Amino acid sequence: MINHAFRFLCFLSFINSQTFGQAAAQDSYWLSGGLGKSHLPSLMIAMGYEPKSSPTVLIARYSVNAEFMQAVEPGLKVSELGLLYGLRTGKFRFAAGLSRVWGNDRGKYLYTDPDPLWGSGQHYEFVKYGTMGIPAEVRYYTALKYIGIGVTGFGNLNPRRSFAGINVSVYLGRLPSN
Repeated sequence: MINHAFRFLCFLSFINSQTFGQAAAQDSYWLSGGLGKSHLPSLMIAMGYEPKSSPTVLIARYSVNAEFMQAVEPGLKVSELGLLYGLRTGKFRFAAGLSRVWGNDRGKYLYTDPDPLWGSGQHYEFVKYGTMGIPAEVRYYTALKYIGIGVTGFGNLNPRRSFAGINVSVYLGRLPSN
């Protein structure tokens, strides 16, 4: 009888025991740099954090869209510094947020200085601007443990100079295993 009771208690302790171990998934973080095209050539640097406990992503990004080797002065330039929050699903990241947007624009026409090397040599008034914007992006990337490559579709809706484009990016950091 005692033998049966001991076996029953062992059985109960076996089925009620909890197993503890380390979670296979870890928080992910990365730094990416990308080149691409919007209405102007584009450069983007971004940092991301992806907690293991939820399917979210937090991204800080800096992007510059600017004319390169232009014949008209001043060259157009749009810079952006933004904080985005979003969701991750598989290899995709969808995010939107708020950003500060600033840049150079052309004002009224001033004069033309014929330039045999670059072309027209038109000069316009230099106009600086700054405003707030709503950035959004869709990222797709594939990664090994510490390095990855991906494509980012991005945009910014703002009252001064909205833009959208696409970049090819390289990722470094502790990347999620998708």
